[in-house]
Amino acid sequence: MRAHVIPVLATLLVVTAMVWQGRSSDPVLCEAPSARLGEIAGFTSEPLEPSESERTILPADTQFDKRLYTAPDGTWYQVSLVIGGKSKSSIHRPELCLPSQGFQMMNPRSLDVGGVAWHAVTLARGTLPPLGFAYTFFNQDGFRTSSHVRRILRDVFDRSFRARIDRWAMVTVNAARADDASLAAFLLQLRDVVK
Repeated sequence: MRAHVIPVLATLLVVTAMVWQGRSSDPVLCEAPSARLGEIAGFTSEPLEPSESERTILPADTQFDKRLYTAPDGTWYQVSLVIGGKSKSSIHRPELCLPSQGFQMMNPRSLDVGGVAWHAVTLARGTLPPLGFAYTFFNQDGFRTSSHVRRILRDVFDRSFRARIDRWAMVTVNAARADDASLAAFLLQLRDVVK
């Protein structure tokens, strides 16, 4: 008998949420975070244009800011800041697009750098040296997470019960090397320039 309780409770919760959402007013689109990528001391940087895929596949109200940061020793970090619009398809897990670009994602792990949670993986492609990669999310209220599931749950709750559409930002970092120490040092500096 206990095995039937969980599906019944889940169904009641979903039906209640649907009724609540159906009776509530249209959700309000929150103002986008005013985040932009800045300069990092000791690095040269250059702005990068969004790729053709980013411009054509993602919704038109998606905002982009991309930069290539290069250290004096030649180590580079490509950073993308993507701010979603009204559609939930503006922001997605990198696990959906990186394999289609030919990357194998290995060694998933969490990094806490200066109080900011990052999800990191090692990227491999053919015989090329492995690359580092990390991402995190935040919304207009400053809620931060490296968990795609936590982001989605927060978004569903806000859309369903608070009648608002959060504007999520996703920061991704491609690193020249799969080295957590140098990646963490860069992420610590990046934290202070994502404004």
